[in-house]
Order: sequence, then C-alpha cells, then structure tokens
Amino acid sequence: MGRSPISSGDKDLSLEQVVAAVPDGATVALGGWGLFNAPMALVRALARAGKKDLTLVTPPASVAPDLLIGAGCVSTLYCVHVSFEHLGRAPHFVRGAESGALRIVEFDLTGFAAGLRAAAAGLPWTPIHDLGSDLPRVNADWYRPLPGTEDSSSPRLLAVPPLVPDIALLHAQQGDFGGNCQLLGGSFLDPLLAQASRKVYVSVDALVDYDTLRRAPAATKLPEFVVDGVVHLPYGAHPTGSHGRYEPDESHLGYYLEAAETTERFARYLSMFVTTPLTHEAYLDAVGRPGLRDLHRV
Repeated sequence: MGRSPISSGDKDLSLEQVVAAVPDGATVALGGWGLFNAPMALVRALARAGKKDLTLVTPPASVAPDLLIGAGCVSTLYCVHVSFEHLGRAPHFVRGAESGALRIVEFDLTGFAAGLRAAAAGLPWTPIHDLGSDLPRVNADWYRPLPGTEDSSSPRLLAVPPLVPDIALLHAQQGDFGGNCQLLGGSFLDPLLAQASRKVYVSVDALVDYDTLRRAPAATKLPEFVVDGVVHLPYGAHPTGSHGRYEPDESHLGYYLEAAETTERFARYLSMFVTTPLTHEAYLDAVGRPGLRDLHRV
C-alpha cells in the first residue's frame, strides 16, 4: 500500500492543512455511505480551493461526489452507485455520465471491496466469484478472469487488482488528538478505505481525550496507526447525517437538488454554501444553527 511511517504525537490539523495535502490530480476516497457520514466539510473545502482533475473513489454515495463533480473538480469516478436515495437522482453525476464528460469506472460492491482488500494487504489481486454480471465486459481492466476457473463444474473466479487511493477523507463521530477515531454507528467501508489509502484524514464532530475513547474501545474503528490527521468539525457531515449525532438534513438536500437543476442556480448555491463561507463556522451560520439543532436524535 505504501503508507508513510506514522508520526507520533498530536494529529489535530486545520481544514486548511488537509486541503493543502490534496494536490490536483490526486485519487481521493470519500467515506460514508449514502446519506450518512460523508466528509462534507472536507469536500466543500476542496471545492472552495478549486481542486482540479481529481479521481474519486466512492462506495454508494450521494451529495459528496455530486457536489465535487458539479464544482468542476472531478475527471474520473470509481464508484458503486451515486444517488440521493429516496430524494432522487444525483444530478451532476447523471449529467456527467450521460454526456461523457465524466469518466466512470463501474464496480459492484463485491469488486470494489476486493480492490480495497488487495490494496490493504499489499496483494497483486483478490479473487471474487463471477456473479454473472456484465462487469467483466464493461470494466475489463478490473474484473479479470482467472485461468483454470472456466470449467462449468466449478465457479468462475475473477481477479480484482488493488484499488489504492492517494488520500482517504472520512468522517467519524469523535476522535482524540492522537488520531484514534470512533464510529458510533455503522462503519461501512471506512476502515477498509483507511487501510487501503496512502494518507487518511478524518473530520470528527467531537474532539475528546483518550480516556473518553477507552470507555468504548470497540467503537475505535479507525486507530491512530492508520490516521494521519484529525480535524475537529462539528456537523462536519452536514447535510448528510452522522450516526448517533444528527440526522440527514433532507430540507437542505432538497434545496441542493433544486439548485442543481440549472447552472445558474447551482452557481448561487456554491456561492451561498461553499465559496463565500470561508470557514466551517461561517458555513454553519449560513445554514442556520437553530435548524441544525433540530436534526439531533432525541
């Protein structure tokens, strides 16, 4: 995988330090799943900085890749599925796919996870069963038939090569200064993304001391030895939800979808919520803090 040696000590970083660590042309994995635990504050910071020619690696996702595509930051997308679930289609993803402006490398979840496992283990490939889909034809570079498994008496196997992001951007509910981060709900593929990536940066809703984490050690899904930096960003997943902290902001997501219908309206959305708010605190003010408190689980 080629991770650099871990550094000891304080890993508490600023948003600006993380953005500076993401060069144009980087391959960036975005954590979370659908409408939960997306690293949205980090995503907005990349868009605000005008990053270009990014390759995104995403499990089933929603607004995070869609916003970066709409902001002109993305050239290639390695993905399983992008949609806003019950709220509708991901507009910039759909337009990019239909126009051919966005290069899409398509996976099923089995193949996607297999590529990450190969990267995490430093292997040249990971075998998976051929599920009978068109992916070996559509994505022949990643779904490679294993010789000797074509016999009808045994399952046909495919080899998936390593999928190695340069940087993983993740969101967790809480973490400490040393880089230990806890996921208080579903961990999804985030631990595997962290293990597969060369660098890992995590936004956290709460920055706590190590003794607090020790009270629930099983929740530390992202230990310090795979994390290169932690950024304290309350509501850092908004407008997606953060498990155990706050629900997805469906009102804001609906506003996003309406804005994304035209270039002019989306430019106004970017101005209101991405480029004009120069800090995360300013973004929270723009969204409206009373409404944020309404998203908390009772």
